[in-house]
Amino acid sequence: MYIIIAVILVLVVIFLINSSKLEGFRSKRGRTLEFFISLISTFIGFFFALSLNTMLADINQKENLVKLLDATNLSLENSEMKTKGMYLNPAKSGVDVSEIIQYSPLEIPKLYTNLETNSLVSDYFLSNAFQAYILCNDNLQTFVKGANAANASSEKKTLILEKYLAYLSLAKQVNTLEIKRLNGEISESDENAELQKLTKRIINNQ
Repeated sequence: MYIIIAVILVLVVIFLINSSKLEGFRSKRGRTLEFFISLISTFIGFFFALSLNTMLADINQKENLVKLLDATNLSLENSEMKTKGMYLNPAKSGVDVSEIIQYSPLEIPKLYTNLETNSLVSDYFLSNAFQAYILCNDNLQTFVKGANAANASSEKKTLILEKYLAYLSLAKQVNTLEIKRLNGEISESDENAELQKLTKRIINNQ
């Protein structure tokens, strides 16, 4: 927006200097015209500076979001390792997973759940990516409640943990697509096409 205003002002200056219709005014009111051109030039510099600052701030915000999503993916990977190592592998070995969960309840990574209220996410996430995130987050929370429920059998909890593990992977894939778009590695249309496929998998895996 600011760059458009600056360009318009440049065109106004060019018109004031070169228009044959203002030739008489330029000869009679040359000092006045110089003042107006100087004033307009000041505004041109101001709007160019605003435009540049806006662009740099936008780039900086996107870089911050990429860092946040990278950190979130690391926390999701840690949760994957914990789910396998602490719950699923012992369950496959015959250990009662209910006892493990009783002393160490299942938890969603806080970095992931906090994305929902993060201003960078609301400003820069694609709408389809945010929808996929909400679906993943809601299902992960449902799985956590089910796995931590005292009245659920160990067999049921094991099945829930396997679904939970699958959704951690889907959550990571959504974040990775956003990272690639923000880094300019894929286009918005390509990401939306991939997100549609992921959203179907998220819905079908419930």
